[in-house]
Parts: sequence; C-alpha cells; structure tokens
Amino acid sequence: MSETKLVDEIVPKSFEDLIKEVHEKGLCGECGGCVSFCSAAELKAIEMPPSGPPVYSNKDNCLHCGLCYLVCPQTYVLNDELNERFNYRVSIGNRKKITSSQSTSEEVKRRATDGGAVTSILLYLLDHNLIKGALVCKKEGPFKRVPFFATTRQQIIEAAGSHFDLSKQVSGLEHYDTFIPTITKLKKIVGTDMMNIAVVGTPCQIHSIRKMQELSILPAHVVKYTLGLFCNFNFSFDAEARKKIEDKYGFAFEDVESMNIKDFLALQLRNNETIVIEFQDLNDIARKACFGCRDFSNVYADISFGGLGSKDEYTTTIVRTNVGEEIYNAAVKEGYLKEPIDLNTAVKKSEMLAKVISFGKRKFERYKETF
Repeated sequence: MSETKLVDEIVPKSFEDLIKEVHEKGLCGECGGCVSFCSAAELKAIEMPPSGPPVYSNKDNCLHCGLCYLVCPQTYVLNDELNERFNYRVSIGNRKKITSSQSTSEEVKRRATDGGAVTSILLYLLDHNLIKGALVCKKEGPFKRVPFFATTRQQIIEAAGSHFDLSKQVSGLEHYDTFIPTITKLKKIVGTDMMNIAVVGTPCQIHSIRKMQELSILPAHVVKYTLGLFCNFNFSFDAEARKKIEDKYGFAFEDVESMNIKDFLALQLRNNETIVIEFQDLNDIARKACFGCRDFSNVYADISFGGLGSKDEYTTTIVRTNVGEEIYNAAVKEGYLKEPIDLNTAVKKSEMLAKVISFGKRKFERYKETF
C-alpha cells in the first residue's frame, strides 16, 4: 500500500471538507454545533459570524480532528448508531406516547403559541432542581429572537411564544430569519456550576447534540434534557421578499402579533384577523438548508412538541425516551400540565399520529426531490 493511500485513510475529514460538502452546497443550517462542541472552538479556529455559516477565524489553529464534520447534522455520520440507540422508525422516530397537552398556568398560556407545554415542563424541571437553567430563545428588539440561557422562572416564561413587535422599525428591516442558533451558547455554560441543563431546539440542533453525546465530547455532558420542536422549515427573506408576501396576502408584517404552524402557517394580526398561508407558497422564502433536512418531528429529542394535530391552545406532544416519559408524567402529576379529556380514544390519537407521520414523509420526499 502506498504512503499516500495510507495517509488518505487515517486523516479524518475536517472543516475544509465541511465547507465543500455542506456550506458550498447551501446546506449549512447554522445550528452552531460545530462551533459549540468541536475542540477547535477552544483554539478559536472556527467561529459563528453574525450571519451565514461558520467560518475559519484562525485556520492555522485548526487541529483537523474532524469533530466539526462528525457533529454536523447534514453529514449524516453516526446516524446508524443514533437510530439504533433511539429505536428509530421511519418518518416518526421512536415513541412511547403521543398526546395533546396544555399548561395549567394562565400566564404561560397567554404567552404561548400553542398550549405552553414546553414552558411548563421547563418550569417543572427548574422548580424541582432537576436543571440549573435552560437554553431557549427570547425576543430582543423588533422581529428578532436570540439564544438565551434562562435560569429563573420569569426568564423561562418570558421566552414563551412567538410574539412580534415591529412598530415603525419594520421599514428598516433588511433581512429576516426565523432560525435561532440556540446551541451556540453551550460553550459558555461549561466551566460554570450549570452542569444540568435543558435545551429547546430544532431537529438539526438536537441532532448535533445527540452526535456529541454519542461521541462523549464536551460539553454535551451538561445537557440532561432535550425538548425538540417540530420543524418543517425556517424562513429567511429580505425586505423585497417580505413585500411580495404582504402584497399577495394583503397584510403588513407590522400588524403580526404571533404566528403558529399547524397544517399551514397561521399569522395572527393585532386586529384578531388570521392570515392562512399554505406551505407550498413559502418555498421561495424557506432557508435552503431546510430542504436538506429529513427530520420533521425531532426524532432524537426526549420529547417532541408542535401544533400539528392538536386543537387550538393545545400542544401535540410525543414522548420518546425513558427520560422524557419520566419528566412528562411527573409534570402532569404535579399539576404543571393537563391533557384534554376528549383525547382518551385510540381513534383521535391515531389521527394525530397520522398527521405527524404524513408531514414527516412529505419532508423526506422534499429532501429526496431537492437533493
């Protein structure tokens, strides 16, 4: 065997390979996993810029360890191991239970997009000292949400829901992106006493975390609970694209109070009018990277949540792992959550499950058609 061949076999793929195979193809979801977990981050070899995919900040410091490539959810490395560990089933993933749930807190329900189930589980975990805090996102300025490490009840409650306040500043909006790179904040937690935390994230974010846990790479050890959000795609568009949407549907973004995803995208205006937009009409403003994602219902999370399949003001909840089952049942028992009394039929739960599976299959088919 030649020396060149031997070197090719033992050298792991690096950030340069990630750039070629993921970034240049427009597939980077900007989840921040490579920056947050890779040992190169300690050396400041790669970093997350204000917008766009991660970049080399100091190429000379790169160890070429390959961790950034391994943890990227778009490389699909380690998927066989994860699928076996989490008893993966096509389109839906593993499930111990599917139900609808709602917060028992009136304050949480007022702020929440659906039933406030995610917020209430976080409150249960914090109140019972099972976590020191939670990685969530919060509103910061007009039409902008940012990663945030919440350590108090009020901070968790304030992060609930998808509320927007554009006011007069909408005219200065140059670019709008609904994706929040939450896990980019994980590195900052290591070295503190916040050693047990919960993470709320999209499929790509949870996928990256699970890869790091599979490899036992720091700081994945601080993540004790993963609460996953259903995700068809996130949006990324500039002022021109925004105006086209406003003209087509006859509304203005400054009037949007909240948005919700069911079988469609629903925008709730301040005058209580609801604008319904079908997903096929949103393809032009969807982030390209989302078309490279196969996961709709967040199959690697402890518990997955979304509006699809549940009636208004309730959250569709898929309990997936033993850990997820333990904390969900405890939150219900302790009075943080409740389930609708009219859901106690196999038929209704089957209808919910069928909708989630259908969306999962559609997302996978979209992936295959695109790539």
